[in-house]
Amino acid sequence: MIRSALTAAAFLALSAPAFATTFTFETAEPVEDGQVVAIGTVWLCEGTVCKGDLDRKKASVRDCKKIAKKAGVIVSYGNENSELEADDIESCKKSAR
Repeated sequence: MIRSALTAAAFLALSAPAFATTFTFETAEPVEDGQVVAIGTVWLCEGTVCKGDLDRKKASVRDCKKIAKKAGVIVSYGNENSELEADDIESCKKSAR
């Protein structure tokens, strides 16, 4: 019992980022499959809003563009401490699939 608990704890430690911040993006159209896989993260989506954990603290246009290639037009992207500005979102939209 203790061994399986330790194994589970070790697995979680290896699979989770050292520090994870929850990011949210919103798409112009609902996400069909309920999830998007981009930048090494599975983003879980409800309608147009998707959430996922990343091992960074700041939203970046680069990450937004990578997500847009998989998810389509992004209308907002960020976390509770870092949100992309309107001009950055416009730049991100150019990468949409």
